[in-house]
Amino acid sequence: MRARLTVELEGDPGLAEQLRAALQPGPPPVPPHPPAIIQRVHIGGDANRATINVVPLHLKKTTGVVATLAVIGVVLALLVALGLRSVVQLLGDDEGERKVAPLSELATVKSVLPDSDSLPAEFKSQGDPVVTTGEQGCQPECEGLLFTARTTMGRERPQKTAVLYVAAYDSAPHAAQGFEQIRRDLTDSSEKTLISFPSMGDTSTAYQFTPGKNVLNEDDESIEEAEAGALVGTVVVFVRYTTAVGDLEPSLTALGRMMADRAQQAQNGSSPSATASI
Repeated sequence: MRARLTVELEGDPGLAEQLRAALQPGPPPVPPHPPAIIQRVHIGGDANRATINVVPLHLKKTTGVVATLAVIGVVLALLVALGLRSVVQLLGDDEGERKVAPLSELATVKSVLPDSDSLPAEFKSQGDPVVTTGEQGCQPECEGLLFTARTTMGRERPQKTAVLYVAAYDSAPHAAQGFEQIRRDLTDSSEKTLISFPSMGDTSTAYQFTPGKNVLNEDDESIEEAEAGALVGTVVVFVRYTTAVGDLEPSLTALGRMMADRAQQAQNGSSPSATASI
């Protein structure tokens, strides 16, 4: 048969060429793109003849399958809810707890004042803290005042002195009234000028005494003096800082921040532990 086919091809060159071209290997076929998997759920049919299509799965609609899918849906919803709750709690923790509560115990008010361990070693106590009840020497604008506490810390040469003051009220509105009265008293002087001060607590303010003037102490040291205060819930804190070192602004800010933080810690129910790095 092979000899006969050879004779036929030799007698018909055109046919031989067509067969030769047909037998040549062509280019490899282009592989098709993998089909996209679209997860689609479809429940169809009547109650007895129904299917649940979770592409690429096709499940019969039975009581067990429906119950399983329902449980999976509930679990996913819980996971999403718990995840959102965790995020909210995390944000709340970063922001910090902030309570508003009266400091009704004298010892608690006194604890807002820092001790020697809360300040750099150069700040030494210059006497015991002075603590009074609201009735002692209180003016009519001191409505709701429970306790006041004051301490003085620092050194003599070169001079660095910090007078730290705490006033505890029976409510936040009374504390706000007291803070505004103290602020008005501070501004009622031509020797004080309002200065820039970071925001602390609910509101804060700061004033410098005789700015731009050369003031000398008893040791002929050129000194600067300023006062800063903050309203923190039911507590008002103030700092009066005098320095001959030229560190007025950073030290005043550090002392004010420490006092505001300690007032907030006391209202949160924890022992005040904030310190000042100067």
